[in-house]
Amino acid sequence: MSSTPTANIYTILTHYALKQNNPLIHFNEFCEYMRRYSQRYLEQQEELIKYVGNSHEAVMKELLLLESDKKVAIINNTTEKKSIVVAGYFIEKLTERYRDIESNPAIPFPTLSDLPKYLTQEIYEKKVASEFIFELLKKQELNDKTLFEVGFSREVPSILLPSSVSILSVLESAIAKIRLMLKNEEYHDYFLKKIRISNPGKELAAKNFFSQVINKPKDTITYLQESGDIFYYWSQLCFFIRQDYEKVKDFTQEDISKLQAVQIIEFCAVFYKNKSQQSQQRETALKNLGIILNKPPYFFTKDDIADFTDSRGIPLLGQYTEEDLSNYLHTETTSLDNNNLPNLLVFKVESGKRYFIAKNKVLPLIIRLCSEARTKIKENITREWYDSLLEFENLPCMKEQKSFEKLLQEKVKALEPVLYALLNSNFLSLIHYETRNSKEPLSEKINLFSNGKLIPYSEILMISRHEILTDAKIMLPFYYTVPILSWFLSLFFKKPGKSEKEKKNQKEKEEPEKKKKTTNSKLELKKAIESVEKELIPQGSTLDEELSNCLFQWNKQITKQSREQLTEDVNCLIRDYIRTTARSLRSSTFNSQRIKNLADTLVKSPSLSNIKEHVPLTMYVQLYILKLVKNM
Repeated sequence: MSSTPTANIYTILTHYALKQNNPLIHFNEFCEYMRRYSQRYLEQQEELIKYVGNSHEAVMKELLLLESDKKVAIINNTTEKKSIVVAGYFIEKLTERYRDIESNPAIPFPTLSDLPKYLTQEIYEKKVASEFIFELLKKQELNDKTLFEVGFSREVPSILLPSSVSILSVLESAIAKIRLMLKNEEYHDYFLKKIRISNPGKELAAKNFFSQVINKPKDTITYLQESGDIFYYWSQLCFFIRQDYEKVKDFTQEDISKLQAVQIIEFCAVFYKNKSQQSQQRETALKNLGIILNKPPYFFTKDDIADFTDSRGIPLLGQYTEEDLSNYLHTETTSLDNNNLPNLLVFKVESGKRYFIAKNKVLPLIIRLCSEARTKIKENITREWYDSLLEFENLPCMKEQKSFEKLLQEKVKALEPVLYALLNSNFLSLIHYETRNSKEPLSEKINLFSNGKLIPYSEILMISRHEILTDAKIMLPFYYTVPILSWFLSLFFKKPGKSEKEKKNQKEKEEPEKKKKTTNSKLELKKAIESVEKELIPQGSTLDEELSNCLFQWNKQITKQSREQLTEDVNCLIRDYIRTTARSLRSSTFNSQRIKNLADTLVKSPSLSNIKEHVPLTMYVQLYILKLVKNM
């Protein structure tokens, strides 16, 4: 047996019943009709082949499937008297009934009593009005497939609702029934008086509500959907009507129809009230989102934004949906303001992490990050130059400004990835141009471009090469500053330079010596690494085990993916940093204190300062640096 009935047999049944103007179809007659129908349309519909011969068995299989879907009801057990009741017939007739109600509100809503008494099985789906009306108002698909019995509370009889009738048209009919009652002067004055008494000081508003319901029927639903006060007045009016009618012992069909209308309006009013409140909550939450995006630290990942909370500590995500958030971010990052940049910008750091930042906070953030980075980078370079000078090594960046600018760029990239990403973003020049044209006070405080190009990093950071070199020399032992002693000591630590011609002539002779020195240096560095490893790693443990232990202590991310991502971000930052300092590593200065200094510098950087577990993180950085140097 197929799992679904033939697509058009239900349509054929409905058409046959409507043609006979009778929902009751004799089984044998329909089987004969299907046989003739199949013979006629077999060429157009090959699936009809099964009905061409003895159609009884094929039709019965289809009917059993339709019966399980409550589309038909099979009555009587004997083959000769077996009959079919088709739900599609009632769906068509009741749809006409609802159209009649729209033109004449006095016609009652259809109920179970409108179905024939011989129908002993259900051909409708039972629904609870309070839930089902909400579902239909959220999303309704109109079709001719299903008949619903919508059950009300407080012993009010249920109504029959075809899936072809819009819930909004039912709401209009319900309001029309109440309007018809209020047009009666006696009822109008009675219920208006009740609402006025319940709302002292708002008599005019109550009167306007009554006037709107009676005189502006086309706008009634619009007011109900959009106006906050209307929810309240409708709720009161429905309560007073129900309160009066429930005192009646014997209901007429007209009374029942009014009580049904009252509950339909009440459920719809509650739905629109909740929707209005949710909309207001959503708008308020999105405004709070915009406010937080303009607060420090000014740059946020999408995960950061998803964790935003309001002033009460309640997450904003939940007051709006994830779809709302995605739409907001998309709109704010793509909508142009008078052909200017969007209000919200996106930039990516070297590790691939994406950040959002408000356009008006880019320059203030750059100023702040430059201020924070200045001391850190200056101290970092000073320490490196000091180590080099101890070995009588003069680096190119000490003498050449071009090399110094390149060094600064590398330091910013490694130690301040956010600052580096902003300085190299494709939107910075446009922001700078917009800000200066706007004549804002900030435009007078910072000038990042000259002739359309970014000014040197030394000017951005306000760091002087000469000042750093002087500071590094001041830190040297006093005998390094005495020319004769300094020259004498350099004889033991540095060979005198040779001319380019001499170097070229003796290149082949020096090559073996250089290899020997390189080998010796590597051996010395290897010994230094082994010494540091003994200090940092407890006896009986290994470098990888200690790294794993420290990682477990500082990386508190919940999901596996977020843990791995954070670990890789930290490792990438350490690798970039060590890549810039590797050339200053010497066996004489490579010790546990040097590694600790390097680790402290990294842990205090903005990229890692948000990680709370500083102690295990610092130890992890030291061990990872050791691992990198060890594998060089």
